[in-house]
Amino acid sequence: MPNGGDRRRRRWRVPGSSLWYTGTVANKNGVGILISNGLKYGVVDVMRRGDRIILIKLVVGDLVLNVSSAYAPQVGHNENIKREFSEGLTDMVRSVSIGKMLFTGGDLNGHVGISGTSFEGVHGGFDYGIKNQEGEDVLSFALAYDMIVANTLFKKRELHLVSYSSGQHSSQIDFILSRREDMRACLDCKVIPEESVVPQHKLVVVDFRFRIRVQLDKRAKVARTKRWKLKGEVAQAFKERVINEGPWEE
Repeated sequence: MPNGGDRRRRRWRVPGSSLWYTGTVANKNGVGILISNGLKYGVVDVMRRGDRIILIKLVVGDLVLNVSSAYAPQVGHNENIKREFSEGLTDMVRSVSIGKMLFTGGDLNGHVGISGTSFEGVHGGFDYGIKNQEGEDVLSFALAYDMIVANTLFKKRELHLVSYSSGQHSSQIDFILSRREDMRACLDCKVIPEESVVPQHKLVVVDFRFRIRVQLDKRAKVARTKRWKLKGEVAQAFKERVINEGPWEE
């Protein structure tokens, strides 16, 4: 996503799409959510927490989707900044009622590792690398709010797991989280190695399938008088009655 810009700017010009963004300092931090123009009028609410967290509420048919994007401070950042981010993300998740669909994606700057030991309900058992403290914090956060890390649900080759590459260093620090109750709707999650979102970061794609009920326009049906079915004396009687009663008034 582009960095910098006015955090209150509602949309940027992106062909075929609209971008909701939050950021305060040019070339520093900033996150956004890109929505197809076919869905943009379904955005009914936007919440921002500084320049690292944004959430939109999107209505599609009878579904209400809460989608957030987050950018966690790097390992060496000031502890106050880390705490501010953690509290902001917690507040954002708590603002979405239990049972409502919630999807959180972004650079969480942690390694959740291959093993899901002690996090079986959150970690699907498939991932890349060795878990560190920041990764454990991600898993603890997901566990606390009954979410899953979609990246860990599917067995993939390494090139479909690594989301960050810099020189000889490769890791997976970009994750997508969703409510655990929606886990069966998650069909796939993988890295597209040929696509770079920003320098060094690869595109992470997740597929969900939901049943959507669309409200159809039910037009009122007006009864028709089938005069051609009238025969003989009945037809003549109907004709005389219409003439005698004159025009109808509403």
